[in-house]
Formats: sequence, structure tokens, C-alpha cells
Amino acid sequence: MKTNLKEGMNGTSYGRFLRLMVMMSAVLLLLGSCLEGKKEQGVDTAGTLIFPADTKASPEYNTGEVYVSLLKESGNTMIAHFIFKPNSRNFWHYHPDAEQTLLVLDGEGYYQEEGGEKRVIRKGDVIVTPPNVRHWNGATPDSSIVCMTVTEHAIENHAVQLRAVTDEEYD
Repeated sequence: MKTNLKEGMNGTSYGRFLRLMVMMSAVLLLLGSCLEGKKEQGVDTAGTLIFPADTKASPEYNTGEVYVSLLKESGNTMIAHFIFKPNSRNFWHYHPDAEQTLLVLDGEGYYQEEGGEKRVIRKGDVIVTPPNVRHWNGATPDSSIVCMTVTEHAIENHAVQLRAVTDEEYD
């Protein structure tokens, strides 16, 4: 039986879906061809990553060493590239009325939604967090994780930061 994805969506939703798929495909193709190199703490670094993440993220919303670069922060879409060093993670947070797609580019880490089990995430995983869902993610104790997030939102107040992930939640 054939199904038509477009039949289940209105025109605006289908158009947004197609734009997001094209953008994510292009990013993944580009990254796939450029993430080659030596292993360092479980992450292919190629000496320097295609998208450098050399700005240390604020300890106000992160635990441990987290690096970030904003690749796009205009219009209604933000694309960010993160490196979480071993034992690091972001705080519990949510994205008001905005879905977020997390693409794991390398390494191993954790992801958890409020009320759900913490799960291990690895290179190649794609996690779609629905709007307004409280969640966190970060590296495992033994590996860094490299990820990219695509969030559709209004640039201001794109994330509401809640609290640090406790050691009990992380371990």
C-alpha cells in the first residue's frame, strides 16, 4: 500500500518539512565528507572540525567543558554546533513552541526527556524533541560527543533554562 506524506499535512507543514529535510541532508552530506581524522576522546576531530566550536559555552547553563558555535541565528531557525567533553552536559531546558532536532555527528552521550529514561546516543542518531518538552543532553564520562541542533523558533528566548542536571540524574 502506498502512502503519501503530503496527504497527512497541510501545505504549510509539508513545506516546512521539505525545507528542513533538504537543509539537514545538505548538512549531513557536507559533514560526512569532512569528519575524517584522528581519534581523540572518542571523537573524530580531523585536527580541526569543519565547524569549529571554540567558544566555551556559559557555565550558567552547562556543567563541564562545553563548546559551541552558532552557524545560523537569523530568521526563525537556529543551527548550533556543540562539543561536549567527557562528563559535561547542558542544563534541563525546553524550547517554547519550537521543535528541536539533535544530530549526533560523533562520539557518545546521553539524552533524557523529563519523565523518561536517560538513554545513550551515538554517532548517526537523530533525536527530535517536541515543542515545550523539558530535556537535557551531554557526553558520557568516557567520551566526548559532537552534535548539531536545528531549532525553529523566534531568536529571542529560544530556550528556557531550568536547572542543572544532578549527579544522580547523570550517573
